[in-house]
Amino acid sequence: MAPVRSYYNWNQRKSDTNEAIEPYRKYFFICEGANTETWYFEKLVDYKKELGINPNIDIRFLEKTQQDKNISFPRRLIEFAEEQKLNSDISFDAEMDRMIIVF
Repeated sequence: MAPVRSYYNWNQRKSDTNEAIEPYRKYFFICEGANTETWYFEKLVDYKKELGINPNIDIRFLEKTQQDKNISFPRRLIEFAEEQKLNSDISFDAEMDRMIIVF
C-alpha cells in the first residue's frame, strides 16, 4: 500500500526547475539614419543564429521608403513608428511585440 503522505521540498515548486520558455515576440527596429544604423541592424538579422539570439525572438528591420527616407526629427520618428503599428502588412501585436527607434 502506498504511503498516505510523502515528503518533498515545500519551498520549491516543480515548475521552478523547468526552464522558462520565452514567448514568441517580434522586435521592430526603425533607425533615424539611413546608412550606419541600417547596416548594423541588417547584419544583426543576418547573424541572429550565430550570435545565439533565441529563435523565439523575431528581429525585423523596418526600412523607410523613399518618401519617409528623410525623417530624422525624433517626434516625427515616433509618429512614424505609431503609424507602422497600425500597418497590417507587419502584423504588429501590441501585447507582445516591441517597436524600437534607434537614434
